[in-house]
Amino acid sequence: MRVIHVATHSWLVLSGAMQPRFLIVYGPAVHRPTGETLMRYRIDRHALERAHRRPLAWLETYAEAEDWCHRQLETPEMTAPLRADYGSTVTPEEQRRRWEAGMDPRTGLPRRESPGRPG
Repeated sequence: MRVIHVATHSWLVLSGAMQPRFLIVYGPAVHRPTGETLMRYRIDRHALERAHRRPLAWLETYAEAEDWCHRQLETPEMTAPLRADYGSTVTPEEQRRRWEAGMDPRTGLPRRESPGRPG
């Protein structure tokens, strides 16, 4: 992951393959229940046109924003069912639960002990 400072209060987050993935922007955010204006780091999925960007997260510090992006880039996209070693189907929801619990999404074993993974 690389981060490039592209404007006064904007940083572009690139994946390992040097593809733009996120845009971190420091700016005002209105807290709706109280009406307060707070300065926050907003993370958007990268898009060339501003109208196509959608906020994904609002964080208080730049370090938190960078860590959030790093975690998102490390997490595999689980959008389709997988086949487990024994032939059953593993749904995307089950894959996410396994990943969040520190297990391999396909096998359900701890990530470091999964077959085919160095560790």
